[in-house]
Amino acid sequence: MVASAGSMLREHGVAGTSFAKVLEHSGGPRGSIGFHFPGGKAELVTDALRWASGRVTDALARAREDGTPPVEVFAGICAFYAAELTKTDFRAGCPVGAVAQEAYDDEALGAVVGEIVETWVDGLARLLAEHGRTREAAEELATTCVASLEGAILLARVRRSRQPIDAVLAAVGPLLD
Repeated sequence: MVASAGSMLREHGVAGTSFAKVLEHSGGPRGSIGFHFPGGKAELVTDALRWASGRVTDALARAREDGTPPVEVFAGICAFYAAELTKTDFRAGCPVGAVAQEAYDDEALGAVVGEIVETWVDGLARLLAEHGRTREAAEELATTCVASLEGAILLARVRRSRQPIDAVLAAVGPLLD
């Protein structure tokens, strides 16, 4: 159900991700909702956000362990989102970005989104620092990367083209070398 909710958030946001739709998508039994998500929809959305965002967080951690250059990491993340958007006919963006736009003022969900974004910025900043940037410069560039890519995902959905993601990679990529 968490994976289904994550997929639905990417396409429909918080408002379009109901328990009924998640159950239909996942094939889960109706009676399991109260057991697994006693905190209601907010708990389901929180769990889905943490699950989905873990893919980026894990990729950043692996890159630091492997010594992967920052430009390759960012290019890989851009390629992932471009492929997902293309594969879903530009319906499925970033679930974190979708929730951020829709529920930024929700106390619980806004805090979760803020934590996730800071984790991404910190992970990329640490990678950049390990490749010679000062901590301050690394944090600024990491913020630019996350903000640029999230904006590019939004534009890619609106334009129904991967071009905005390609443009961000072309503009930001050289700064990461």
